[in-house]
Amino acid sequence: MLAGSVPIVLPLRGQVVETAPNTTVLPTPTPAETTSGEGALIFSPAAVPLPADLTATGNGLVTGQFGPNPGPFQYAIHLTLRGAYDDNIGLTHMNALHDWFVEIQPSLLLGVGNLEKQDQFLAAIYLPSFYRYDEHSEFDSDQHVVHVLGGVTTGNWTLRMSQDVAIRNNVVLAASSGERSSLGTTNGRTDIDTYNTRLSANYNMTPADFLFTELKMNRTHYAAPLISSELYAADLYLNHGFSQQFVLGFGVEGGFNQVDFPTPDQTLVQANVHLNYTPGRQFSLDIIAGEEFRDFENIARGTYGTPVFVISAVYSPCESAKIALTANREIYNSAAATAQDYVDTSVNALIRERICKPLYLTLIGGYEHVEYFNAIDLPMPLPTLRDDYWYVQPAVDVVLTRFWLFGGYYLRRQNSGSVSTVGFQSNEFGVRTTIKF
Repeated sequence: MLAGSVPIVLPLRGQVVETAPNTTVLPTPTPAETTSGEGALIFSPAAVPLPADLTATGNGLVTGQFGPNPGPFQYAIHLTLRGAYDDNIGLTHMNALHDWFVEIQPSLLLGVGNLEKQDQFLAAIYLPSFYRYDEHSEFDSDQHVVHVLGGVTTGNWTLRMSQDVAIRNNVVLAASSGERSSLGTTNGRTDIDTYNTRLSANYNMTPADFLFTELKMNRTHYAAPLISSELYAADLYLNHGFSQQFVLGFGVEGGFNQVDFPTPDQTLVQANVHLNYTPGRQFSLDIIAGEEFRDFENIARGTYGTPVFVISAVYSPCESAKIALTANREIYNSAAATAQDYVDTSVNALIRERICKPLYLTLIGGYEHVEYFNAIDLPMPLPTLRDDYWYVQPAVDVVLTRFWLFGGYYLRRQNSGSVSTVGFQSNEFGVRTTIKF
């Protein structure tokens, strides 16, 4: 999570919303794990790259005294502190609570191998966050996030694995008090644990043709009485490089979606097209788009089909500027006990400009549209609601030294829907600092 991002916003639909574009591992000719604009693994919680983060080990406040790292073992320690004021900490439609809070976020990276080239490596990143409020201690939250990334490149094979674990305690539900009462979460907060596992293989059959396959498991567990779910899926893509800049492929994905009662279990199939266009180092575009079809256990309803896509684009016109865009359209299970799923369409973007050597301006924003549909045919169907959420966050950061960053930000969030009581708006002002040790 980026420094300056907000406490997790958890709408009733059960989708975690963060104030940063999501990065998805896509089937490109040389699949890369989550990376920074400078080409190294993201292990810093800072939105603006510290010069010390160009390499995994060293150049920090303490490690900078040790000189270059001669061995294969890599490590890094960061500390981010944030203080902010929010005028609606509960994200409610009425009776908004305002308060000051602080976030303490240390981070630890341990790795083996070349984390910059990512040819043969293994890395574990631990990012805990501790939120403490001044007047409303009932909103205090402890959140623990672990990323494990690894890969091997040998001959025509590139193998990758990733494991993400997030244990989040006492996170906010974005809904009205009346809706929370009907869910059994009268205080408007809940606990959520997520586990995401990916295993992928890329095989170069010829200089121009390659296969990409991936196994993935996503588990989302809520505190009762909210609805938990698990997704097990596999995909296979055949890609052809018409040139070094243009790759086109076709693929299928199939999976099984296990959901708590009363939502029925589901099976899914996707037929997708994959396009990758990278004309140079300044610009890259990757698109996976197609159609998803879902069938429901015991024929609870007819097959549901909808377009789906994952789009990622990065443009760096010069070393001092970066523009990143992601767009997604996917189906998720509602966390409410209403036997419903929803289609989530979202767009997130980041614009970062280095005005002068130490000064960065950053603008992060996004929009999310959600439409529910019934997973069970009933004589009197439940209403299929819609929801619209957007946020924008301008920020300014100053790189004081190679290992120390200080900045401030403003965050605006707003939600509206077909039911007026789900609407809310929030304004947050804060300062943050990150130090690499």
